[in-house]
Amino acid sequence: MKISIFILIFILGLFSCKDYLNLVPKNQRVVLSVEDVKSELLAYWAGHTYAFLPLPAYGPSALSLPFYNDINAQLCLYEDNLDVLRFKDHSDINAKCMNLYYEDVDWKGISLASSIWINGYASIGFMNSIIDDLANMSPTKVEFETINGEAKLIRAWNIFKLLQFFAPYGDDKLGIPLNLSSENTTPSGRYSQTYIYDVIIKEVEEVASYTSASEKWNFFYTPDFIKSFLAEVYMFRAGSAAAKDSDWEMAEKYSEEVIASYIPEDNAEVLTDLFSAENISYATDNPYCALKLATGRFCNVGNQFTGIWGLNNAQQVGEELWSLYDESDIRRKAWFKETDVNGLIAKYIAKPVVSRWGPVIDILVLYRKADLYLLNAEAKCRQGNETDAAKMLKTFRMARIPDYKEQAEMNVLDEILKERRKELCFEYGSRWLDMKRLGVTCTREGYSKEDEDVQIYTLKADDYRYALPIPTDVELDYNNISQNPGWTSFN
Repeated sequence: MKISIFILIFILGLFSCKDYLNLVPKNQRVVLSVEDVKSELLAYWAGHTYAFLPLPAYGPSALSLPFYNDINAQLCLYEDNLDVLRFKDHSDINAKCMNLYYEDVDWKGISLASSIWINGYASIGFMNSIIDDLANMSPTKVEFETINGEAKLIRAWNIFKLLQFFAPYGDDKLGIPLNLSSENTTPSGRYSQTYIYDVIIKEVEEVASYTSASEKWNFFYTPDFIKSFLAEVYMFRAGSAAAKDSDWEMAEKYSEEVIASYIPEDNAEVLTDLFSAENISYATDNPYCALKLATGRFCNVGNQFTGIWGLNNAQQVGEELWSLYDESDIRRKAWFKETDVNGLIAKYIAKPVVSRWGPVIDILVLYRKADLYLLNAEAKCRQGNETDAAKMLKTFRMARIPDYKEQAEMNVLDEILKERRKELCFEYGSRWLDMKRLGVTCTREGYSKEDEDVQIYTLKADDYRYALPIPTDVELDYNNISQNPGWTSFN
């Protein structure tokens, strides 16, 4: 009962208090034992990770990862893989969906930035409480490492996502605000990206040194997740203003360990099953995923994109992306569907598979072995080892393209990045973040809200919109935090 009371208080705090960097005062919690702390953590997971219905009594969307289904759909509109001009053609799109479309078509989404900010910092605050509560107990070594390890990894992952989306890639001074204590204190401005990266890496490497085996309830506290996470952190930092000379070396090291026994999938059904809820499997027994979670929710609870996302009809693949796939590429069958529309063949996303109505199970794959394989090849290439990188690229393409014939001459790095785009399309902001770190210029046609006519929209390589605006009404109005350059007013 003590924990239930705490959970309810915390949830109410999420929806009634706009100061998302601050936390619920400690005197509102009653935590007396290590088991209570563990229950806190399990209650967090129960809010969004489970395989069976009915849903928890406090609701499916009270506590969620920053990347639930609707956020992923919005991020798809940010990327260069969709034909955004086709969005409006779908008859099931309602006014709310169109409002979000108008927000996102020129990369100025209000709800997207707010959702990522609020969910990310709410999760950090929750983990702060768990970590601090555990420090006041007398856990065994196993209890400490499995609970503290899980909480620190969840916290570090959320910190990293906030940094990726809100920090300008080329300005080290503009990191993000951060509070690592459950005390109700107000942060003073933004820390540098160098500092934030140091915090993330220090915490994750500390957990990596733990020797206790994962428990059945651990999701993040697994060897593959830890190594995958570190590999991505080093990869993303490598091109930023906070870069260090060893970043690509470290990215190669950690990704190498994850893919040591990985053989690229060569079957379309296997690729489909990676995102299927029919047979839910987690990292410990899935040879192709470093972390795979099942998240349950009701589609009609605050989810504005779900209806059209499930039908796929509004999510038409852009011709530029489609043209990158060879005709025999197994990914065409696994992740897309082709439909005759008035005599024309339209290509729709069938990845991930999401039901349209009622209770559903979403599959959230945070890290796939294929992701780490291509990351490793890129790391080798950027360090001058094009020979081994090219061998990896050939192996990967031969698995994905049955009749693949190696090109006589090619830019190995460009081809690896092309494979990342094809492989990771529509997966929880992967392409958007690659666009940011690679400096991609995006030009596309979309509808204007003012006159509903078609306009040309351009996102330049160094565009300020590659750093999301810090929400005014939930943060800037309450704390002494500077807005990202280029954003004047954001509510």
